Amino acid sequence: MNDDDREWNEFRQSLESAIGMPLHQYKEAQMRRRLGALRSRERMITWEEFASALERRPELLDMVKDTLTINVSEFFRQPERFTELQKTYIPEMLQHRPALRIWSAGCSIGCEPYTLAIILKELSPEARHSILATDVDMPILAKAQSGAGYLPEHVRSVPEDILRKYFTFDGSTYAVSNEVKRMVQFRRHDLLSDAYPRDLDLILCRNVVIYFNEDAKAYIYDGFARALRSGGLLFIGGSEMIMRSQDLGLRSAAMSMYRKAA
Repeated sequence: MNDDDREWNEFRQSLESAIGMPLHQYKEAQMRRRLGALRSRERMITWEEFASALERRPELLDMVKDTLTINVSEFFRQPERFTELQKTYIPEMLQHRPALRIWSAGCSIGCEPYTLAIILKELSPEARHSILATDVDMPILAKAQSGAGYLPEHVRSVPEDILRKYFTFDGSTYAVSNEVKRMVQFRRHDLLSDAYPRDLDLILCRNVVIYFNEDAKAYIYDGFARALRSGGLLFIGGSEMIMRSQDLGLRSAAMSMYRKAA
C-alpha cells in the first residue's frame, strides 16, 4: 500500500465518523475520484489536509455529502419516459386501482415526485393518491418539501401549459403550487438500512443506485421488487440496468421500466 492509499483509508475512516454512516456501499474508485476532484477544487494537496479541514469547516462536510449523493434533478427529466408514464402506464394502473400508491426513492430536491403529482392531477384530479418521497439527506429533503427555489434549468422540460398551470415565478426562481405540494409526503429513508413500504403501484428511483457497489445494488433492487404489488412498475435511470431481473420477478416493460410479474 502506497502513502496515498494509506492516507485515503485514514481519510475515509474520519469521513465515516463525521457523517455517522459507513461508506462501503459506494463504489470505491468513483467515490475517491469525486472526492479527489473536490479536494483539488478546495486547493488541498493531501487527504490528511482534507480530513483536518473537515474538522474546522462544517460547510465542507455539506459539500462532501452533495458530492456523494449527486443531487441532480429536474422536472420531467427525459420527457419521453414521462410521456410513456402519462399516456400508457399510469392510465393502465388507474383502470384497476383508482387511488395509486407511489414511492419516489432518492427524491433529491423533489422534482420527480412533484412531476408525478402533476401527472396524476392531470389524469385523475379527484382521486386521493399516495406519493411518498424519500431521501437520506435531510437538508435536501427540506428543500424538496418547500417546493420552491427551482431554477430555470430545473423546469426546462416542463410543457408551457403545465408550467403556467402548476408553477409560480418570482422573477428568478419557480415554485410548485400548493395543490401539487399537498399530494407528496416527504420522509427520510436510507435504502440500505430502513424498511421498505409495501403494495406499491409504482417506484421511481432514477440515477441513484448507479453510484452503489454491486452488493448494495442487489439489496436495493430486491427490496424494490418485494415492495411492488403484482403488476407494479419500477422506473429507473436511462443509464441503469437490472442484471438478471427475472430472478427478482421483474421483466422489462420498456426502456428504464420493469414490471413485477404476477
